[in-house]
Amino acid sequence: MQLKKIVMAGTVSGITMGIFLFVGGAIFSRIIYGPQFAPPGKFKPEQINAFYFVWTKLLIGWFFGLLFTFVYEMLPLRTKMDGILRGLWYGFVFWFVMSLWNVSHPLVYGTVNVPDQTFWLLYQLVGYLAFGATLGYIYKKRRRREPAVSENPAT
Repeated sequence: MQLKKIVMAGTVSGITMGIFLFVGGAIFSRIIYGPQFAPPGKFKPEQINAFYFVWTKLLIGWFFGLLFTFVYEMLPLRTKMDGILRGLWYGFVFWFVMSLWNVSHPLVYGTVNVPDQTFWLLYQLVGYLAFGATLGYIYKKRRRREPAVSENPAT
């Protein structure tokens, strides 16, 4: 795939990831931490505003959307993503691998803060799934628009 197409797919799926990180983060923090939305001392008073959370999540989503799209394009896969379900699978597998790393360190080196670990696992899962579903949708639309290329150059 061309670099321009990869950047566009990564940008769109990354911004979608950022939106879902913001919404999922708000929902899960309310459920897990209660009305204070964050553990005491987690943020400075000037950081507790919607604008701060929106732009940081969009920036994080955009960056990781580009990164994960480039990683996907480099993977030696037998078949490429062809729809939303494959995108969700890619997002889930990526989340699972990253989560194993995140969970392993507290288990080995210290105590597990269950509310924090639960929040971060759910928060990241929503972001990865949104990224994967969007990327799968983009690839599906592209596949429809691009003419089929013959495997045999002689035909």
